[in-house]
Amino acid sequence: MPSPTVWNVVLDSGADTDIVLAADFPVTGRNEGGFADLAPGLQLDCDLWQTVAPVRDPETDALDDAYLEPWLSEVAASGRTVRAVLGYCAGSVFAGVLAEKIAARQPTAPRVVVFDPELVDVPTVHLQFGRVIGNMTTVLTAEEISELTGAAEQLVAKPGIEPAEFAAGLYAAFRPIGTAALRRAGLDEDYAGELVQLVGSFMAYLATAAGLDPRPGWARATVITSASEQSGLNRLRATPGIAPIEIADERRFEVEHRDLLRTPAVAESVAGVLADRPEAHA
Repeated sequence: MPSPTVWNVVLDSGADTDIVLAADFPVTGRNEGGFADLAPGLQLDCDLWQTVAPVRDPETDALDDAYLEPWLSEVAASGRTVRAVLGYCAGSVFAGVLAEKIAARQPTAPRVVVFDPELVDVPTVHLQFGRVIGNMTTVLTAEEISELTGAAEQLVAKPGIEPAEFAAGLYAAFRPIGTAALRRAGLDEDYAGELVQLVGSFMAYLATAAGLDPRPGWARATVITSASEQSGLNRLRATPGIAPIEIADERRFEVEHRDLLRTPAVAESVAGVLADRPEAHA
């Protein structure tokens, strides 16, 4: 099969066998570890593919489960059995939903392993937007950061605002400021546009995740939990109004959220989960 186009091959085993899928939105320069850090410790005898998020505009594009279809179609076209689906942070939502859809298409349900899984809500989008701004402090002025922070605070205070509306509003505020800052930093118009569009695609990724229900997939997942109080199940369990999250197993590690995917003990534990082949389901 030709190389996938909507998946990034993180690990190429050289064999046309099963695949393990991973859902994440990695970007250059982020301080969290990624699946490329985790992969060597998994000791896989098959390929590891990671999602390539589609280019979407949260202000104008429909963000529903059709968002997943390119990923699913390319997996189906490969003819391979999906051994497991992994997910990190908000990507755990996509992992849960992808696993359920794939389970309906093949004789064995894939294993599910999620790392600090998040149900995406307005606070999640707010936090992630803050991290985007924090990663741009070398190009944004103090006044621009203050303006973007203020715009986010105004939006989050709007009664009844939903994650999709919030994400769209954040991107609308960011687009002109981010474009001007990147152009001022010396980037040409096309490259500046691509980077700004990347932020829009990230907001769309979060907005889409907010509208999906991963709980059926999470019900049979192994959850890897960090020591960070504001991440994953730690945050969800402390948030009023969220029903208990049903999972199959939880493994806790005394490491920060950002270090989960680059901690050898985590990789060793997950390798053990993936070494157990799933049983056929009815």
